Amino acid sequence: MKLKHRLQRLVDKLPPPPPDRTEAKKRWERVQDRFCRLFGQAEDLFSPEEDAAVEEGFRPLTEGRVLDGPYGRWLRDLRDGCCRLPKLPAAVMKELLLAWLTPGVTGGVTCKGCGVEYPHLNHRPLLAACPACASPEWDWSHLVQDYDRAWKSLDGYAGDPRHADAGLRAGRRRLP
Repeated sequence: MKLKHRLQRLVDKLPPPPPDRTEAKKRWERVQDRFCRLFGQAEDLFSPEEDAAVEEGFRPLTEGRVLDGPYGRWLRDLRDGCCRLPKLPAAVMKELLLAWLTPGVTGGVTCKGCGVEYPHLNHRPLLAACPACASPEWDWSHLVQDYDRAWKSLDGYAGDPRHADAGLRAGRRRLP
């Protein structure tokens, strides 16, 4: 009986098995498709100057350097599960695309309510509140993987929805 108990304790401490790569790839492809659809809808709202700036921001992607340029961090964070891309109105997507072009952007913050990532400048969010849900509460995007957030189980999230639970079992903190 003692051996069975010790074995169970050991199993409880082991990390979960690696996620199914096929499922991860499908989640990421769905987020990429949504990004393209939302971009297409927002594109109709750009002024000629904004359109030229956004086109220049996407130049690294068209040159095969997908994770470079002003949108590289956002796309990498979407892929890695640090944020989420929910269905957004075209005006909100436009606001996000233009915000990421702001000179001096050093990273992103992720909305605690819906998971949208928006940029920060000098460790201050560029926007006063989430453009998608108006929540003023956010997390540093690079730390989100360790937090249990309800939006991780919703569509538009490319990360492993089980990741947060694994982090909590490993002794990482749970934030309100």
